[in-house]
Amino acid sequence: MTAGEATRRVIVLENGARIALDPMPHLRTASVGVWLAAGARNEPPERNGLAHFLEHMAFKAAAGRDARELAEAVERRGAVMNASTDHERTSYYVRCLSDDAPDMLDVALSLVFAPEHPPAEIPREKGVVLQEIGEAADQPDDLVMELAQSANFPGHSLGRPILGAPATLMAVTREDLFAFAAEHYTPERTVVSLAGAFDHAEVEARARRWLETRPSRPSSESIPPSLPVSAARTAERDLEQCHLVLSRTTTNARAADRYAARLLAEILGGGMASRLFQEVREARGLAYTIDASCEQYTDAGRLSVYAGCAPEDGAEVARITASIWEDLASKGPTAAELARAQAVMKASFAMSSEGPAARAGSSAHELLTFGRLVEIGEVLDLVDAVTQEDVRQAAEAACLGPSVAAAVGPRAGLGAAEIFAAQSA
Repeated sequence: MTAGEATRRVIVLENGARIALDPMPHLRTASVGVWLAAGARNEPPERNGLAHFLEHMAFKAAAGRDARELAEAVERRGAVMNASTDHERTSYYVRCLSDDAPDMLDVALSLVFAPEHPPAEIPREKGVVLQEIGEAADQPDDLVMELAQSANFPGHSLGRPILGAPATLMAVTREDLFAFAAEHYTPERTVVSLAGAFDHAEVEARARRWLETRPSRPSSESIPPSLPVSAARTAERDLEQCHLVLSRTTTNARAADRYAARLLAEILGGGMASRLFQEVREARGLAYTIDASCEQYTDAGRLSVYAGCAPEDGAEVARITASIWEDLASKGPTAAELARAQAVMKASFAMSSEGPAARAGSSAHELLTFGRLVEIGEVLDLVDAVTQEDVRQAAEAACLGPSVAAAVGPRAGLGAAEIFAAQSA
């Protein structure tokens, strides 16, 4: 445990809002921001894209500043401001010099709690997001991920695109923007998080000024997604490559075996020493890119393999992936494979703990996911505690469930998705 971690602390306000302070006094900078447990998952289907569009519109005017004034308030200090929306989280954050942390926190909080949503800006910004949707549709690696997401969570908000669809985006009104924030940007779902060097008393005072007067509002429970059925979703495109995503269900972000699933992804296709990279690329030359990932939500998860290959090689890539996965389910990883995966994961956690932006985000994630701060020593111990049998069981559980696949590319490669989807037990 480092000195910085030893002094991390959380201030819990009466209305449920939390302020996480992570001092790194040796720095000259700070990362400040607001994280909210709300995102695309919380949208009604007829307003898909609303959470992401709200994030866009926040930058158009807030707390008496228009878009140019907001940008100048940040950039004239040399700071960098951004925001992001995913299925379960929205965040607004600024990286700045230490002396500017209180003012930059004010800016971030104004975007969340005092956006003005100028009526004239709404159609213009919809045009911008429509271009973003079009750009994603033109990128086969983005499109195949969207197809896989919808197949893994059919009929559920987790399966809908974060950007939304043109029709649902165009239906969003100014009233929808205010209503979504009123319902979901509540104190119980809010974490203000800072890491780096900053004036503790001043940033706490700024945060309290924005948060303390907000009324507490119990959050509605999210409906967990149902287990998907084995399925293949494809889109024919005139491309040189076939893009594949091969998925199976896994445990969620709060489960005790969450690290076993993540280590499985690392062993399966997490790096150049992984089984898939060595077999598919190095031994057979079937793909330039092949990797595995583990996406874990509060009540669901999926393990996915992504590959870009020649259309005529897609079927073989799908078969090899299924075979390696099944071998891990049957025999588990070797001791050396597990040790490598644990080393990679621990190094990743340790490296990210040295940067203020990652630390601010980690504090927010921990509070929104577990309701408490989780010190890195505890995380490293949990990773070390995973056994070969734990990983084997994670692979077995995934193989016993449905197999879901998506493919984008020439018709000759699309059958690879059907081949993998047929692998269900």
